[in-house]
Amino acid sequence: MLDSRYTALVLRDFVGSLINKGVLLSIVSSKTEKEILYHLVELGIEATYAAENGCLVSVGTERYGFGTGSDVIKAELKEIAGKSDVEIELFSEMENKKIKRLTNLPEHLIPLAKERKFSEPFRVIRGNHDELLKGLHSLGYSVNWGGRFYQISKGCSKRKAVRIIRDHLGGYAIGIGDSENDYEMLDGCDYPVTLNSESSSKYRSFSKYGPKVWKMAVKKVLEEING
Repeated sequence: MLDSRYTALVLRDFVGSLINKGVLLSIVSSKTEKEILYHLVELGIEATYAAENGCLVSVGTERYGFGTGSDVIKAELKEIAGKSDVEIELFSEMENKKIKRLTNLPEHLIPLAKERKFSEPFRVIRGNHDELLKGLHSLGYSVNWGGRFYQISKGCSKRKAVRIIRDHLGGYAIGIGDSENDYEMLDGCDYPVTLNSESSSKYRSFSKYGPKVWKMAVKKVLEEING
């Protein structure tokens, strides 16, 4: 839903029209709670959301926090990296200038992206990725590749978050994602859709991504469902 400038403003009117028609929007993202709330203000709406890959869920008046805290995650991540002779770099410890250079994230969003409670993005600078991942998996961690960073967490998932949201809201669920990190979320929905992917026998697929493609996909899916 975000464009190359990390804004969802182009979707504000369209999302408003969906809500006026009774369509509920839930954000399930690897982003932090503060990032999600920032973008909801951009869109001019309130919505259910799951932050940090489902580790923190907010639906109605209920809030759920799952998994291992970020401080414990970072300590164990550094320990396993040291044992594996792998050099890593943690997102929360990087200088803002470097984050901006690597991600093009606007300066005002970088502090929001660093405020994590149950996860941590990181980069492998040197060493064997597989050896590090093997060590982390042996401790029960989930590690997802997001294109620029790995993101690590334990005890939570997007699919679990979707189940909680659906238990509260009910109804028919359309899921839209644009990376492998979204597959478990999509598998928890009635009508899963992937952007930025080739034709798939499992999901309704669109080859491009971004807010304009997201809007087109939502329109087409609603037309297909409504006949």
